[in-house]
Amino acid sequence: MKPEQGNHIRTATESVELHSRRSKPVILVLAEFYLPGYKSGGGMRPLVNMVERFGDDYEFRIVTRDHDGKVDKTPYPHISYNTWDQVGKASVRYLAKDQIRVSEVKKVVREVDPDVVFCNSYFSTLTIFALLLRRTGVLKGVPFAIAPQGELTGWALNRKQGKKSAFIAFASRLGLYRDVIWRASSDMEAAEIDRIKGSGGQILIAPDMAPKSIFPEYEQERKPIKSAGSAKFVFLSRIHPGKNLDYLLELFREVDGDVSLDVIGPPDANDEYLRKCTLMIEDLSANVRVTMGGEIEHSRVLETLLGYHFFVLPTLSENFGYVFLEAMSAGCPIVISDRTMWRSLEESGVGWDIPVEDRARWLEALGKCVAMDNSTYSEMSSSARLFASEWLEGTASEVSNRKVFETALSLRTKV
Repeated sequence: MKPEQGNHIRTATESVELHSRRSKPVILVLAEFYLPGYKSGGGMRPLVNMVERFGDDYEFRIVTRDHDGKVDKTPYPHISYNTWDQVGKASVRYLAKDQIRVSEVKKVVREVDPDVVFCNSYFSTLTIFALLLRRTGVLKGVPFAIAPQGELTGWALNRKQGKKSAFIAFASRLGLYRDVIWRASSDMEAAEIDRIKGSGGQILIAPDMAPKSIFPEYEQERKPIKSAGSAKFVFLSRIHPGKNLDYLLELFREVDGDVSLDVIGPPDANDEYLRKCTLMIEDLSANVRVTMGGEIEHSRVLETLLGYHFFVLPTLSENFGYVFLEAMSAGCPIVISDRTMWRSLEESGVGWDIPVEDRARWLEALGKCVAMDNSTYSEMSSSARLFASEWLEGTASEVSNRKVFETALSLRTKV
């Protein structure tokens, strides 16, 4: 499809004719970050998987920033501006900092003339600009689907609380999110959305998209031997207050045995929190060795996880937790908080989900990890791998995510 010339706005008749000629519906995706990035957290991976899973059925046009995450603002090398780059099954338009404006979003919208607009964020500047255009009639009749990606959790709203509360109130008065389709990744996130969504619209629960398999070349024999009295833990996430690394480090002050913990992930913009965690590491006993490994490219995540016994993350909230699937696919039982959709892990024999308020249970679980012998560990590791594989082979996630788009498209045909 060629870009429009000048400021031509399609008439209703022209738009209907264009849509009738399309071989598949066009989904315009607004996302703060996309490939080749990997530093922005887990919200991007489900979008990548969605495009790869549904790219034969829908034409995805993705508009995103030209850099990787909130900290690294260096533009990607070898990308094009003011045109579309083919990335996997999607066409991607990268925007430089000075292009993040309403007029640029308006230009893209007119060029693409989408059947559905899918926003991979609630607070994203791109999302807000598109909703303002909708409010003023530029996107009249085009359905919107919003995936908040965990932005509406209690701890997330508490960060910059005044600014976020003011925006939510402003958006409510303006009816900015009225009648949109909300995609929640879990019942927990659906409840969070329901508290702020305002009038109209509907909430559809659809777990984050994952590939049909993760780490198909996995071999159980490659896992490290587990000796009773020692354990290798990995914390793979952003260094961010919501991921609760400081709580974990405090727990490790009371863990006995020969223990190592590798902290892998990009630092958040919060330098004070990083300094706090660094000082806590320096104060740990000699039996606990903690290293800050920094960030790694996503292509290295699975091979890296393979080298550890347990994955641990006492997160304060997680809208889905794609990395948990990756950890279990790499044979790592997981020790996580109960503030995720992944529950009853101990009953399944693949880990523990524990309230962060229950310090005693956390210490008990970590102690069991350290005390476990190789035979018991191998069984638990194999169970974690099987659990992840069976979940990925299921169709529930694909069916529910497809329903989000099909529901939106059904609304498009009515205008």
